Amino acid sequence: MSMSLPGTSTEVITPTFQPVRLVLVVFGILLLVFYASRWYAAQVSLPRYCQQPVLVLQRLAAINSENRPAGDKSRRDYIVAAKLEFLVPAMADEPIDAYLLRLKALLEENCR
Repeated sequence: MSMSLPGTSTEVITPTFQPVRLVLVVFGILLLVFYASRWYAAQVSLPRYCQQPVLVLQRLAAINSENRPAGDKSRRDYIVAAKLEFLVPAMADEPIDAYLLRLKALLEENCR
């Protein structure tokens, strides 16, 4: 006679692969990263450009129109301006002037 506790069984339950659950978890993580990056850009990254928005836009225009906008000077300020182009990319076939006007409006809206 074997002694076993009531309610226990010796059956082994094997986990089953659930691809739908895995896809939902991965999709949820991707959405979380997407919205977190948008929040960070709006709340942290874009306000950094509020101190001198005109100068940043001038440097961004120089980056888009010149081969070496900084010349032999320090490139740091131009790299900072180029990050704005990464945060708010130009639309397909958008002229530089229209892009700069859109950026100016966006900075004015975020810098209030």
